[in-house]
Amino acid sequence: MSHRTDLELVRIVASREVSGQLRSKSFWASVIVTAAMMCLSFALTGVLKGDGDDAPEVAVVGERTTIAAALRSEVTVEVYRDTGAARTAVREKAVDAAVLPGGEVLVLRALPADLGRTIRQAAQTAAHVEQLTRLGAGPGDTERALAPPVLRVGVLDAHAAEVQERTMTAGLGVFLLFVLMLISGLGIAQGVAEEKSSRIVEVLLAKVRPWHLLVGKIAGLGAAALVQILLMMTAALSAAIGFDALNAPLGAIGTAANLLLWFVPGYVLFVTLYAVAGALVSRQEDVNHVIGPVNMLQMLSLAGPALAVRGGPDDSALTVVSMVPGLSWAAMPMRMAVGAVPWWQIGLSFALMLLAIAGLVRIGGRVYRGGLLKYGGIVKVREALRGAVH
Repeated sequence: MSHRTDLELVRIVASREVSGQLRSKSFWASVIVTAAMMCLSFALTGVLKGDGDDAPEVAVVGERTTIAAALRSEVTVEVYRDTGAARTAVREKAVDAAVLPGGEVLVLRALPADLGRTIRQAAQTAAHVEQLTRLGAGPGDTERALAPPVLRVGVLDAHAAEVQERTMTAGLGVFLLFVLMLISGLGIAQGVAEEKSSRIVEVLLAKVRPWHLLVGKIAGLGAAALVQILLMMTAALSAAIGFDALNAPLGAIGTAANLLLWFVPGYVLFVTLYAVAGALVSRQEDVNHVIGPVNMLQMLSLAGPALAVRGGPDDSALTVVSMVPGLSWAAMPMRMAVGAVPWWQIGLSFALMLLAIAGLVRIGGRVYRGGLLKYGGIVKVREALRGAVH
């Protein structure tokens, strides 16, 4: 066969897998449900964030302007002429609290602790100012007494909020991609086992070689997964930006794009393992027995995010994990989100991942070829390799 013919056969197999995924109701259901849940979470985050930024409103009754002036540096103050109007404002939730003559504080249900401290401090300040006035202090003295002290603030890490957002974006992305990879892997293994048990694979192998099937499945399912991920990420990031849930949206977008870049080779690696595992069984009921080791390896990839949150980018254990193929797809983007990583470590980690994929496709292709036409229970890897030689 010519090189062009090989590529055409791989394309046909890939197109078959892509069209099958895009016609699947479960494929679109997972996209819609996941995207809707993420959009809702960002909407709630934006609403809560907006609510937290609003200053409390306090009503002050009477001519006691000193307490109103003392409160204005912390809350929004509304002055009412009489107690009845202030009570109505509290009942109708126009204000959060009302300071009545005599020092009583009126609220609808309960006085929040922070607001209570603010009113107490304002009352103490007003009492001191009134005492200064009685002792003959001038307007300038009372104004200085009412003015809040100027705090000298030193910032140790001005970008801490941005780092936290990048870390949360990477961590959430890794978890979602992990679940997607797990579900896709199980579907791939079951699909291969179904084709083998129903003897469809024998018809396919009459037209194409085993490696055409393997590479075509990887390419087709990978393309479908990429479409799924892009749709979910686009919806989630659009919701996060639209509801103002992010302080640094460009950083979150860059982190998501970097995570997607590392996910592609990780997905190819695990898809290959799941497809090879599916070729080793003759019945779909046995799939769970052969994908156990692949699931365990995939579970280990979650060690990277845990280490990144615990120890930071320079943690020695995280550095090792971020260089190991199969684990680096999750560990390295998390490490890059937390802090700076030397460029040579990034390049070496990605190169090791590509080398691992090349070796796995070569060896896994032989196991896949040897296992497809062997029936009668679970085929051992050694038997599949021997069968591939003949």
